[in-house]
Amino acid sequence: LGPGTRGLRDRVLKDGKVLPNDIVDVSAFMDSMVDVNLMDDCAKELMEKFVDEKPTKILTVATTGLVLAIPMAKHLNVPCVYARKERNMVMADTYQAAYDSKTVGKNRELFVSKAHLDEKDRVLVLDDFLSGGSSQEALLRIIGESGATPVGVGVLIEKVYDSGRRSLSGFDVPIHSVVRIASVDGGCIQLMEEEGYQDMKKR
Repeated sequence: LGPGTRGLRDRVLKDGKVLPNDIVDVSAFMDSMVDVNLMDDCAKELMEKFVDEKPTKILTVATTGLVLAIPMAKHLNVPCVYARKERNMVMADTYQAAYDSKTVGKNRELFVSKAHLDEKDRVLVLDDFLSGGSSQEALLRIIGESGATPVGVGVLIEKVYDSGRRSLSGFDVPIHSVVRIASVDGGCIQLMEEEGYQDMKKR
């Protein structure tokens, strides 16, 4: 395991909390307070999995996806584009796609300025979590509408017990995560990257 995986694993196990509706609270280090050195380590590690795809832009969701997208864009030396959850005054012409979220509710929309994506782009989607896959699917639909080419989906934390990876399988892009949550049963977070996890599975 690399330093990003080890560091994120340890922080999730130490500071992560399970809230009602199986929401995982990581606000102590990658949401309302950000461990920037840890995010940089994770970005470097995840970058290695996508560098051969030759992305020309990164697309994420404001604001939570930016903790990974900004350091990753720096290491790949490409622009970071982010989708807003509300259209603002400078976004006259936009791509938009609907999505649902456990944390912010159903029937939401994402907006990306049409000036920021074109058919020549190779776009890497980044986000903080992959759970149901709705927000990543919305971003991939926006990429498709723009005529650009999606080259992958990268996330910090994947809930492997949820349907996200399956729901994105039709887009035929590589999906990589830094750490994977196997279970939150009984309010206890179990990671596939934990030492001894495979031995526990065999029992």
